Amino acid sequence: MTEDILMQLMVEVEKEDPIDYANLPFDDAALRQLACRLIAERSNELEASGMPAEAQLATMWASTAKLVLENIVLNARLLTLQGMPDDARALIERISRQSRG
Repeated sequence: MTEDILMQLMVEVEKEDPIDYANLPFDDAALRQLACRLIAERSNELEASGMPAEAQLATMWASTAKLVLENIVLNARLLTLQGMPDDARALIERISRQSRG
């Protein structure tokens, strides 16, 4: 996976589910590029390792699951720190309901 292809795919995905940067003092495009570079490097390392394609895919899915969990935890932590623990619980419940279809 090249960084450029990954960037194109990420832009397409963000059309459906945009990221809320909440006016953070960072360049959104630079952050997006950094994320794509890190993932492309990881992808190239896995491909070069000689690991079977199925194991590479399993590794990428496990990494994705970890990132989703980390995102949920960070969002819940922010809400809790802002004094909104009920909103944090509601967020997790909403995500849980959506995942059931």
